[in-house]
Amino acid sequence: MFIAKPTPIPEDCLDARWQWFKGCFGALDGTYIDVRVPEHEKGRYRTRKGHCVVNVLGICNSNIQFIYILTGWEGSAADSRVLRDAIHRPNGLRVPSGSYYLCDNGYTNVEGFLTPYRGVRYHLCERDQRAGGPKNREELFNLKHSSARNVIEMAFGLLKICWEILSQSFNPIDVQNIIIMACCLLHNFIRNEMPDDPFEREMPTMVENNSEPNHDFICTIDGSSTWNA
Repeated sequence: MFIAKPTPIPEDCLDARWQWFKGCFGALDGTYIDVRVPEHEKGRYRTRKGHCVVNVLGICNSNIQFIYILTGWEGSAADSRVLRDAIHRPNGLRVPSGSYYLCDNGYTNVEGFLTPYRGVRYHLCERDQRAGGPKNREELFNLKHSSARNVIEMAFGLLKICWEILSQSFNPIDVQNIIIMACCLLHNFIRNEMPDDPFEREMPTMVENNSEPNHDFICTIDGSSTWNA
Protein backbone atom coordinates (compact mmCIF):
# COMPACT_ATOMS: atom_id res chain seq x y z
CA MET A 1 0.00 0.00 0.00
CA PHE A 2 1.04 3.60 -0.53
CA ILE A 3 2.02 5.27 2.73
CA ALA A 4 3.17 8.56 1.18
CA LYS A 5 2.47 10.38 -2.06
CA PRO A 6 5.18 9.80 -4.69
CA THR A 7 6.68 12.93 -6.21
CA PRO A 8 8.82 12.82 -9.37
CA ILE A 9 12.30 14.30 -9.52
CA PRO A 10 11.82 17.81 -10.98
CA GLU A 11 13.54 19.21 -14.05
CA ASP A 12 15.47 21.72 -11.94
CA CYS A 13 16.80 19.13 -9.47
CA LEU A 14 20.27 20.03 -8.15
CA ASP A 15 20.90 16.83 -6.19
CA ALA A 16 23.99 15.26 -7.77
CA ARG A 17 22.56 11.78 -7.29
CA TRP A 18 19.14 12.44 -8.79
CA GLN A 19 19.55 15.17 -11.41
CA TRP A 20 20.15 12.46 -14.02
CA PHE A 21 16.77 10.83 -13.37
CA LYS A 22 14.10 13.42 -14.12
CA GLY A 23 10.60 12.05 -13.60
CA CYS A 24 11.81 9.26 -11.34
CA PHE A 25 9.71 8.58 -8.22
CA GLY A 26 12.44 6.80 -6.26
CA ALA A 27 13.96 3.35 -5.86
CA LEU A 28 12.58 -0.07 -4.99
CA ASP A 29 13.92 -3.36 -3.70
CA GLY A 30 12.98 -6.30 -1.53
CA THR A 31 14.26 -7.26 1.90
CA TYR A 32 13.83 -10.20 4.26
CA ILE A 33 12.36 -9.80 7.74
CA ASP A 34 12.15 -12.69 10.21
CA VAL A 35 8.75 -14.15 11.01
CA ARG A 36 7.21 -17.08 12.90
CA VAL A 37 5.00 -19.37 10.85
CA PRO A 38 3.31 -22.73 11.55
CA GLU A 39 5.49 -25.79 11.08
CA HIS A 40 3.61 -26.94 7.98
CA GLU A 41 4.23 -23.59 6.23
CA LYS A 42 7.92 -23.18 7.01
CA GLY A 43 8.99 -24.57 3.65
CA ARG A 44 7.41 -21.67 1.77
CA TYR A 45 8.88 -19.02 4.04
CA ARG A 46 12.37 -20.49 4.31
CA THR A 47 15.21 -18.87 2.37
CA ARG A 48 18.21 -20.65 0.90
CA LYS A 49 20.01 -19.91 4.17
CA GLY A 50 17.29 -21.65 6.16
CA HIS A 51 15.66 -18.60 7.77
CA CYS A 52 11.88 -18.18 7.91
CA VAL A 53 11.14 -14.69 6.60
CA VAL A 54 8.69 -12.53 4.72
CA ASN A 55 9.83 -10.90 1.49
CA VAL A 56 8.98 -7.20 1.84
CA LEU A 57 8.79 -4.94 -1.22
CA GLY A 58 9.73 -1.39 -0.34
CA ILE A 59 9.87 1.81 -2.38
CA CYS A 60 11.38 5.02 -1.09
CA ASN A 61 11.91 8.52 -2.42
CA SER A 62 15.11 10.53 -2.68
CA ASN A 63 14.73 11.61 0.96
CA ILE A 64 14.89 7.98 2.15
CA GLN A 65 11.18 7.97 3.06
CA PHE A 66 9.04 4.97 2.25
CA ILE A 67 6.24 5.65 -0.21
CA TYR A 68 5.03 2.09 -0.82
CA ILE A 69 5.23 -1.14 1.19
CA LEU A 70 3.97 -4.63 0.38
CA THR A 71 4.59 -7.24 3.05
CA GLY A 72 3.40 -10.80 3.58
CA TRP A 73 4.98 -12.68 0.70
CA GLU A 74 6.86 -15.81 1.70
CA GLY A 75 10.65 -15.70 1.73
CA SER A 76 10.93 -18.19 -1.14
CA ALA A 77 9.13 -15.81 -3.53
CA ALA A 78 11.25 -14.06 -6.15
CA ASP A 79 11.41 -10.26 -5.97
CA SER A 80 9.97 -9.96 -9.49
CA ARG A 81 6.96 -12.05 -8.47
CA VAL A 82 6.28 -9.78 -5.50
CA LEU A 83 6.47 -6.70 -7.74
CA ARG A 84 4.09 -8.27 -10.25
CA ASP A 85 1.60 -8.87 -7.45
CA ALA A 86 1.94 -5.26 -6.27
CA ILE A 87 1.08 -3.97 -9.74
CA HIS A 88 -1.91 -6.25 -10.27
CA ARG A 89 -3.60 -5.55 -6.93
CA PRO A 90 -6.80 -3.44 -7.16
CA ASN A 91 -5.29 -0.66 -5.05
CA GLY A 92 -1.69 -1.61 -5.65
CA LEU A 93 1.37 0.05 -7.10
CA ARG A 94 0.61 2.53 -9.88
CA VAL A 95 3.22 4.10 -12.14
CA PRO A 96 2.01 6.91 -14.43
CA SER A 97 3.27 6.56 -17.99
CA GLY A 98 6.47 8.55 -18.40
CA SER A 99 7.50 8.04 -14.78
CA TYR A 100 9.54 5.22 -13.32
CA TYR A 101 11.38 3.69 -10.38
CA LEU A 102 15.01 2.57 -10.16
CA CYS A 103 15.58 -1.10 -9.36
CA ASP A 104 18.36 -3.66 -9.58
CA ASN A 105 18.74 -6.57 -11.98
CA GLY A 106 16.61 -8.80 -9.78
CA TYR A 107 13.76 -7.15 -11.68
CA THR A 108 13.00 -6.85 -15.38
CA ASN A 109 13.83 -3.68 -17.28
CA VAL A 110 10.42 -2.51 -18.48
CA GLU A 111 8.44 0.69 -18.81
CA GLY A 112 8.17 2.17 -15.34
CA PHE A 113 11.09 0.21 -13.86
CA LEU A 114 14.64 1.14 -14.83
CA THR A 115 17.43 -1.36 -14.18
CA PRO A 116 21.19 -1.00 -14.77
CA TYR A 117 22.99 -2.45 -17.78
CA ARG A 118 23.61 -6.16 -17.39
CA GLY A 119 27.14 -7.48 -17.73
CA VAL A 120 28.56 -4.04 -16.90
CA ARG A 121 30.32 -3.00 -13.69
CA TYR A 122 27.80 -1.51 -11.28
CA HIS A 123 29.12 -0.46 -7.86
CA LEU A 124 31.79 1.93 -9.10
CA CYS A 125 33.34 4.99 -7.53
CA GLU A 126 34.26 8.00 -9.65
CA ARG A 127 37.15 8.84 -7.33
CA ASP A 128 38.46 5.29 -6.91
CA GLN A 129 41.58 5.19 -9.05
CA ARG A 130 42.07 1.48 -8.38
CA ALA A 131 38.71 0.72 -9.97
CA GLY A 132 39.59 3.10 -12.78
CA GLY A 133 36.22 4.84 -12.71
CA PRO A 134 33.65 4.45 -15.49
CA LYS A 135 35.25 3.66 -18.84
CA ASN A 136 32.22 4.06 -21.10
CA ARG A 137 28.69 5.42 -21.10
CA GLU A 138 27.22 2.14 -19.85
CA GLU A 139 29.50 2.13 -16.80
CA LEU A 140 28.78 5.82 -16.22
CA PHE A 141 25.04 5.12 -16.33
CA ASN A 142 25.44 2.23 -13.89
CA LEU A 143 27.46 4.46 -11.57
CA LYS A 144 24.73 7.12 -11.50
CA HIS A 145 22.04 4.46 -11.17
CA SER A 146 23.82 2.83 -8.21
CA SER A 147 24.36 6.15 -6.45
CA ALA A 148 20.67 7.06 -6.65
CA ARG A 149 19.23 3.59 -6.04
CA ASN A 150 21.29 3.29 -2.86
CA VAL A 151 18.55 5.20 -1.00
CA ILE A 152 16.41 2.06 -0.72
CA GLU A 153 19.35 0.14 0.77
CA MET A 154 19.79 2.94 3.29
CA ALA A 155 16.06 3.01 4.05
CA PHE A 156 15.97 -0.71 4.84
CA GLY A 157 19.21 -0.41 6.81
CA LEU A 158 17.88 2.44 8.94
CA LEU A 159 14.62 0.58 9.47
CA LYS A 160 16.37 -2.50 10.85
CA ILE A 161 18.89 -0.54 12.94
CA CYS A 162 16.21 1.60 14.55
CA TRP A 163 13.53 -1.05 15.14
CA GLU A 164 15.07 -4.13 16.72
CA ILE A 165 11.63 -5.75 16.95
CA LEU A 166 11.96 -6.51 13.23
CA SER A 167 14.82 -8.90 13.98
CA GLN A 168 12.73 -10.90 16.48
CA SER A 169 10.92 -13.80 14.89
CA PHE A 170 8.55 -14.71 17.73
CA ASN A 171 5.67 -12.77 16.15
CA PRO A 172 3.20 -14.68 13.94
CA ILE A 173 3.02 -13.51 10.36
CA ASP A 174 -0.18 -11.46 10.65
CA VAL A 175 1.22 -9.53 13.62
CA GLN A 176 4.66 -9.14 12.04
CA ASN A 177 3.12 -7.68 8.88
CA ILE A 178 1.37 -5.01 10.96
CA ILE A 179 4.59 -4.28 12.86
CA ILE A 180 6.54 -3.89 9.61
CA MET A 181 4.02 -1.38 8.29
CA ALA A 182 3.98 0.52 11.59
CA CYS A 183 7.78 0.73 11.66
CA CYS A 184 7.82 2.12 8.11
CA LEU A 185 5.32 4.81 9.10
CA LEU A 186 7.37 5.68 12.18
CA HIS A 187 10.49 5.78 10.02
CA ASN A 188 8.82 8.38 7.77
CA PHE A 189 7.70 10.40 10.78
CA ILE A 190 11.27 10.50 12.10
CA ARG A 191 12.59 11.55 8.69
CA ASN A 192 10.10 14.43 8.65
CA GLU A 193 10.67 15.59 12.21
CA MET A 194 14.39 14.88 12.62
CA PRO A 195 16.44 15.94 9.58
CA ASP A 196 19.65 14.93 11.37
CA ASP A 197 18.94 11.27 12.10
CA PRO A 198 21.69 9.89 14.40
CA PHE A 199 21.14 6.39 13.05
CA GLU A 200 21.94 7.59 9.54
CA ARG A 201 25.48 8.42 10.63
CA GLU A 202 25.95 4.73 11.42
CA MET A 203 25.13 3.74 7.86
CA PRO A 204 27.94 3.13 5.34
CA THR A 205 28.29 5.65 2.54
CA MET A 206 27.22 3.07 -0.03
CA VAL A 207 25.03 0.74 1.08
CA GLU A 208 -1.93 5.14 1.95
CA ASN A 209 -2.49 7.49 -0.50
CA ASN A 210 -4.92 5.77 -2.90
CA SER A 211 -6.08 8.91 -4.74
CA GLU A 212 -4.98 8.67 -8.35
CA PRO A 213 -4.58 11.63 -10.72
CA ASN A 214 -5.91 11.35 -14.24
CA HIS A 215 -2.95 9.48 -15.77
CA ASP A 216 -2.49 6.42 -17.94
CA PHE A 217 -0.98 3.81 -15.65
CA ILE A 218 1.46 1.02 -16.37
CA CYS A 219 -0.39 -2.23 -15.65
CA THR A 220 1.96 -4.85 -17.09
CA ILE A 221 5.66 -5.61 -16.83
CA ASP A 222 6.54 -7.28 -20.12
CA GLY A 223 10.24 -7.87 -20.61
CA SER A 224 12.63 -5.85 -22.71
CA SER A 225 16.16 -6.54 -23.95
CA THR A 226 17.04 -2.85 -24.29
CA TRP A 227 19.65 -2.85 -21.54
CA ASN A 228 21.02 -6.34 -22.02
CA ALA A 229 24.72 -6.40 -22.84
